[in-house]
Amino acid sequence: MLRTIGSPVACWFAVTLLSISSLRADCTLTNTAHTPLPELGFQLYQGFSGGLYPNGANNRPPAHLSAGIELANQITPLDSSGHTNTTSGKIVLLSIGMSNCTQEWATKGTNTFQAVANRDPAKNSHLMVIDGALGGQDAAVWTNLFSTNWTITAISRLTNAGLSTQQVQVIWMKDALRNPANDGAFPAHAQLLQTDFEMMARNAKFWFPNLKIIYLACRTRAYTADPTSLNPEPFAYESGFSVKWMIENQINGNPALNYNPTNGPVSAPWLSWGPYIWADGTAPRSDGFVWTCPTDLESDYTHPNSNGVTQVAAQLLAFFKTDPTATPWYLKNTSPPFSLTLSADTTNGLAPVAVNFSAIANPATNISQLAWTFDDGEFAFGQNPSKTFPAPGLYTIRATATDKSGNNLTGSLVVTVNSTFSSWQSQKFSSAELSNPAISGADADPDGDGLPNLLEYAMGLEPKAANPNLPNIVIQNGFATSTFTRLKAATDVTLTLEGSTDLMNWNSTFTEPIQVSDKGPIEIILVQDSLSATAARFYRLRATQ
Repeated sequence: MLRTIGSPVACWFAVTLLSISSLRADCTLTNTAHTPLPELGFQLYQGFSGGLYPNGANNRPPAHLSAGIELANQITPLDSSGHTNTTSGKIVLLSIGMSNCTQEWATKGTNTFQAVANRDPAKNSHLMVIDGALGGQDAAVWTNLFSTNWTITAISRLTNAGLSTQQVQVIWMKDALRNPANDGAFPAHAQLLQTDFEMMARNAKFWFPNLKIIYLACRTRAYTADPTSLNPEPFAYESGFSVKWMIENQINGNPALNYNPTNGPVSAPWLSWGPYIWADGTAPRSDGFVWTCPTDLESDYTHPNSNGVTQVAAQLLAFFKTDPTATPWYLKNTSPPFSLTLSADTTNGLAPVAVNFSAIANPATNISQLAWTFDDGEFAFGQNPSKTFPAPGLYTIRATATDKSGNNLTGSLVVTVNSTFSSWQSQKFSSAELSNPAISGADADPDGDGLPNLLEYAMGLEPKAANPNLPNIVIQNGFATSTFTRLKAATDVTLTLEGSTDLMNWNSTFTEPIQVSDKGPIEIILVQDSLSATAARFYRLRATQ
């Protein structure tokens, strides 16, 4: 592989744990300096990319989202034998997990999610919100297929509510490992929790044969960093990676998590993030959300108090009332006597983009609630929320208006957040590296893979992790098919594939893509060129600012 130095940049080819100042278990642990996963952008956490989904994305890849919407539209009220009954059948939304899960879902105070949902006139009358979680039962216990968590707790609660296992179609799953410091430093403990989560999902599919969707959650913020405590920081924060990696595993086609019968035996439900509920204490998230002590926590600095439960319930409510994989079965089907118009003072820009939103219902007389989600796990309520988008991407903003009679209407708009090469550099390299153009410059190649930094940026790659097989070229049937990735947010750089027979004269007349695969933040582009049987052919991929 050859490359040149200079501008434009081209690639040529021929056929550690973050420290916390002290170990505390009190309300002085206000900030850990961890960035919420959906706000990491181009930054890495101990060598791992953030975002909620693959390629640093905060929203589902298009194909995964489409599959989730299709499954959501298949959810109908079922009788106790699992047969569709739109008159008296039920749709069960069940929680599975440990103490925080059961407290937030149903058992602590009057503003649990179950209580809030049951008071909401917009909720589908066929929907039953049931708590199957149990205090003290960490993820390791739920991995036992015949644990009493499954055979007694969850099932008996269904029975007591006059329901059956056949009627469970959606689960909210939130769990953790007890004393995770015993399971090794990051990423070891997070990988173990990921493995347990995957087993829990398979077990759930076994016990609830009509289960179609599992929404997952990470831990809320802990106000202790004592490694001997139940679930301290940074382990609570790092549990988000367990969720992220599990969902990526399914998206990448792991048969042990297959939900699609056309791809083989179904072993798990479709997996997705629900709301992202971690926030770094008093440091506001980009939607303004904070998690404070003692306001939101019990005296153990790990479990939520009644106010903390309310905080989680609000995020769950906003998610289920706006997300396109939830609204078909969560909301009752109405013909609202009002219209809904969403607007924003800006809908595109360079990260970070601060946006002021507005929702106008007409007439607005009986509107009782406006719930928003921002396609990145974050949320708001009210007519005029504000939100900053720190990470590049394409975000679909959704809001649902509900009137006092439970009529509801959802609207949406799109916000495009782009990036710049200089912003990418500042997040990928340290201050010392930024001062050394031989490491961080546009034509530098710090990982030695033949891809200069400007190309790494334009292709959505990591500059310090070698990608020796990109771009890729395949010769077959008289054609050269080149494959490369493009970061959609990198609008300040043009990627061009060029060909030559003499390494002197180059052209790009053949570069109309034959296929573009949308993978969320990146596109996979295939370009085909016909070959001569007698002449050599060379190719280069150029990134030009």
